[in-house]
Amino acid sequence: MKEKNNILSKITIAITAVMVFLMLVLGVSAQFSSFPQITVTLINQEPDPVAPGSTVEMKFRIENEGGAAAENTEAKLVLKYPFSLYGDQEIKSLGTIAGDQMGDIGVREEWKLLADAGAITGDHTVEFWYRIDKGIWIKAGDYTVTIRSRDAVLAINQIKTDRENIIPGTMTQVSFVLENLADNTLSDIKLNLNIYSEVTLATSVTVIELPFTPVGSGNEKTLKKLAPGESKEIVFDLFTDADAESKAYKVPYTLTYSDSSGTNFSREGIVGLIVKSTPDLSVNLDSTQINTAGSKGRVEIKLVNKGFSDIKFLNVVLTETKEFEIVSNPESYIGELDSDDYETADYTLKVSNTAKDQVTLPLTIEYRDANGKLYTDNIELSLKIGKKKSPVLGIIIWIVIIALIIGCIIYFRKRRKKHRKER
Repeated sequence: MKEKNNILSKITIAITAVMVFLMLVLGVSAQFSSFPQITVTLINQEPDPVAPGSTVEMKFRIENEGGAAAENTEAKLVLKYPFSLYGDQEIKSLGTIAGDQMGDIGVREEWKLLADAGAITGDHTVEFWYRIDKGIWIKAGDYTVTIRSRDAVLAINQIKTDRENIIPGTMTQVSFVLENLADNTLSDIKLNLNIYSEVTLATSVTVIELPFTPVGSGNEKTLKKLAPGESKEIVFDLFTDADAESKAYKVPYTLTYSDSSGTNFSREGIVGLIVKSTPDLSVNLDSTQINTAGSKGRVEIKLVNKGFSDIKFLNVVLTETKEFEIVSNPESYIGELDSDDYETADYTLKVSNTAKDQVTLPLTIEYRDANGKLYTDNIELSLKIGKKKSPVLGIIIWIVIIALIIGCIIYFRKRRKKHRKER
């Protein structure tokens, strides 16, 4: 029985303690509810983020969660670098804010600030202070404003090669000059040359490879960082395939980097590389049916493309002179002549009777290379001929031959008669 009484006593004491505690808490709450309780919320900043040298509007919501009204409430922002007020007053009157405000109500107020042009990218803070009825100033809190350039620009100011035209089978340096136009340090800069690409078809994947091979490094180069206003050069050493077709190649590139806030950026572009070799056209007289002055026949002119580049729109014109007459068409259009190939131009000529042992054939040759550049060559070929035999000389020769034959006949007959008499 005594043990039960002890247990009941302990329970009674515990209940009493809880009741006293609840009374104290409720009393304090009631006491506090009779005073204003100001809470401040940053609604937004506009724009977000703000760029250095630009203005930003900060919008706040001020609420009174206390039981009593906050009369003659005033508010101000305490600013430090890089912010300053922009055409706005420092202290603003909020009037009387009624108590027991809950939810999205209360007084709204905004300040317009200017971010210094030299402001560093990142998060900065402003302080919100208020006072009630000319009392002491109370700090409501620190509020974050984000500063960042609208676009962290990493400019490619120049793309250059160490030669104007890239010759197949040779090395070429391709340089990219990068400049940081942002207001903060850029890092993890990567430049990738996409010298091959994959094309996915319905049934297969085709790899399209450009005729360039990076030498001494891969097709990606990196820079650790680039300070604001700083410029650096990225150089690729490329070998051009010996059988590369002469034309302008579009080489895609990808540039990626990060700014000081950790934001990643990516840009794509195209650099044009012109592969071009000077055409090497060989022209010579291949065959002829003309052997002497005064004769008529066909001549064949052989044109050989010994260069890397294909030749297009090849046209050959033979100009007539006093030494010969062109019986056929003086113009021979050949058209396209591939590298390491040949074509012929045929003409029918009648050589003058007075022509000497060598006749000059003047040719005008026009053509374009694979990139469309026009070339004009003036070439003179030599046609060697013998002198035409004189008809009188021919008659004399025949007379001499006949006379010799007759003389031989007479000689042998006389000798035969002589032998007969001796018998």
